[in-house]
Amino acid sequence: MDRIAFTGHRHLRFSEVQGALAAIHAKYPDATWITGGAIGLDSHAAEYARLHGIPLWLILPFPQKVMTAKWNAAQTAKLRAHIQYCSKLSVLSLVYKASVYQDRNVRMVDLSTLLCAFFDGSPGGTANCVNYAKGKGHPIMMCLSSFSTAKSQHGYREVHGDIFTSDAKAIVNTVNCVGAMGRGIALEFKKRYPDLYVAYRQACARKEIKPGHVWVYRAHDRIILNAAVKDNWRDASRIEWVESCLNELVILCRSMKVTSLALPWMGAMNGWIPVQQIVYSTRRILSNVHEFDISVYEIRDIKIEAPA
Repeated sequence: MDRIAFTGHRHLRFSEVQGALAAIHAKYPDATWITGGAIGLDSHAAEYARLHGIPLWLILPFPQKVMTAKWNAAQTAKLRAHIQYCSKLSVLSLVYKASVYQDRNVRMVDLSTLLCAFFDGSPGGTANCVNYAKGKGHPIMMCLSSFSTAKSQHGYREVHGDIFTSDAKAIVNTVNCVGAMGRGIALEFKKRYPDLYVAYRQACARKEIKPGHVWVYRAHDRIILNAAVKDNWRDASRIEWVESCLNELVILCRSMKVTSLALPWMGAMNGWIPVQQIVYSTRRILSNVHEFDISVYEIRDIKIEAPA
């Protein structure tokens, strides 16, 4: 069984990594997650595991009381919740000693089958963990686009036209989680790809499609990435679901070696989210991706302001 260890920076917010965590969960649905209890990415991974019922192994450098001596109440409460939830707990030292942090990193890597590193290249504890894993030839998944400084000819653009005329290798459909494709772009996908609709209905019946996640379907001519930006079709979308899907799209395209992606402004029409909110989130998450082409297609009759 897979065991995935997580390392990453303290400054990362949950909203910034939620999509990547979801993609990892989708790729390794039966894995145990291993985290080190620190503020930031460690805490976010543990929280995601708790919310989604993922087996969690906490490897703490010190007891909770020692670790949280200078933490605020919210940070302390979150670690306590993760300790209560975890399926296995290891504590390496009863007293504080700086070297134990790297001992924890070593233990996490040695016990895992994969290290997921949310690493931007800066020095510190995350770098120490990554360097140890590299030194022993351990499998590593780099989960932050900012780690790669190499730019390519690929990039982000906003275009006019019919998304279905795009020659992109992957195209995005926006869906709900109850099996209805009765309006908007989803209805057009239903007409053009009837087998997709059948498979989508079956996936919904099996509860495989969740808000904020992307369900992958391979059609005869391209990959269709179905972004669940709604739960029930009757209800509004949520911006956090849209942002989670955007992040997951990036992770999936990287892992599948997709060279081009076409998508609409997800959630801006039948999702009833203010257009400029959708535009801001889409540009923030996608505009700095350079590994593949991204084309965002216009919404008819809605004016999108050009980026400043």
